[in-house]
Amino acid sequence: MGFDFFEPRMLSMWSTDGKAMGEFPLLYYLTALGYKVFGEHEFILRLINIIIVSIGLFYLYKLLIKLEFDVFYSMALTFFFFSSTVLIYYTNNYLPDAPAFGITLTAWYFFYTGLKNQRNHKSFYLSIFLFTLASLLKVTYGLNLAAAFLSITIFHYSKDKFSSIKNSIPLYVSFLVAATIILCWYIYVIEYNNRNNSVYFLTHLTPIWDLDKAQIELVWNYIYNYWYTSYYYETTFHTFIIIVLLGFIFPKKMNRTFLVLTLSILLGTTLYAIMFYRQFMAHDYYFIAILPALIFLVINSFIAINNQFPLIIKNIFTKLGILIIILLSINYAQEKLQSRYEISGDIFAEIGNQLDGSDKMLDSINISKGAKFLVIGDHTPNGSLYFLNRRGWTLKDTSNYTRIRAKECLDFGADYLLLTNEVFNTNEFLSNINKDFVAEYNNAVIYKIEK
Repeated sequence: MGFDFFEPRMLSMWSTDGKAMGEFPLLYYLTALGYKVFGEHEFILRLINIIIVSIGLFYLYKLLIKLEFDVFYSMALTFFFFSSTVLIYYTNNYLPDAPAFGITLTAWYFFYTGLKNQRNHKSFYLSIFLFTLASLLKVTYGLNLAAAFLSITIFHYSKDKFSSIKNSIPLYVSFLVAATIILCWYIYVIEYNNRNNSVYFLTHLTPIWDLDKAQIELVWNYIYNYWYTSYYYETTFHTFIIIVLLGFIFPKKMNRTFLVLTLSILLGTTLYAIMFYRQFMAHDYYFIAILPALIFLVINSFIAINNQFPLIIKNIFTKLGILIIILLSINYAQEKLQSRYEISGDIFAEIGNQLDGSDKMLDSINISKGAKFLVIGDHTPNGSLYFLNRRGWTLKDTSNYTRIRAKECLDFGADYLLLTNEVFNTNEFLSNINKDFVAEYNNAVIYKIEK
């Protein structure tokens, strides 16, 4: 809502005047600029996300080349990792998790480039900038910045060849500045949300230690049973597991530098999983933040296998087998995506089916863009308001709790009442509201509230 960078708002007005904030709104500002040029089209934010993830995958491919993979395995592994249903779904979506992932892959490429060529620290500084940007888009990706800092610290105290790192105070200062920027942003986010009574965005940990044994087991069962069958093709998971197990049989065959990065990011990811454990059952996109660790584990293990069994890895039948699994994995992801898009009877999506195009109808009968709507029958906090393109409040039913909240909305200045089903008028409180019929749209009834 608007272009006030430090006072963003949502259509939902359950917080003070709709004020609420979470991730750094850079992508939304780019989208708004796109709206100015091309008009308001939903594909613009999707396209931005797709471009960012594609760039990340390109730099993953370049990283594999830099790690001395041949062109076939560099491309094959890149598509292998991308063939996750969750990653593809959110790449063609609106949440910041996928673009944060794409930026993170790009950052790791430049970070490793800096390690390989330490005479030019520009790659290090660019990677720190990108890690910072990814963390601002989604705080959970800060684990990658922490892993990069841990890796530099390890190299600093090692007897390895990274001599220039030991004298690079500006590099450590850059990490400090990056961490300060991220910390300041999220302190402001928490303070802003507290000040405006907003609880929409998650701004606290949901750690495993806050759950009892039964809850921990419930989340774990969900991870084991649902992730295993829905996030990647099962054979893809099996292939990743086999590669990692075989690779760690020959740790001396791994790339030592990349192993430090892998173990650092694995530590950060483990801490992330512990601190946000409860979210793994509620939101599938939290899985995407785990992918960099999985990717690094598989890559370094594959390096070890390749160094131990070069003739087997280069064999045409091995490559053919890998290619077949990749094609099956991509096809499986496509089928899972199709099933996601074809879900019927979803109580959250139904509001969109019903009110799609309603904003044009409201414009045609001269209902102001500034009008505030109270919507009854919407299970989402913003869904109906998005399609109405108006601000207001949503309530899912006509329970006693809803009656109390609806009265609050009237006191807050609701101008119109929208009932997604006329049956809601049987509720005594709603039927007694002083209102006049305005319009009907796909069985949704709109009333003007008399004040």
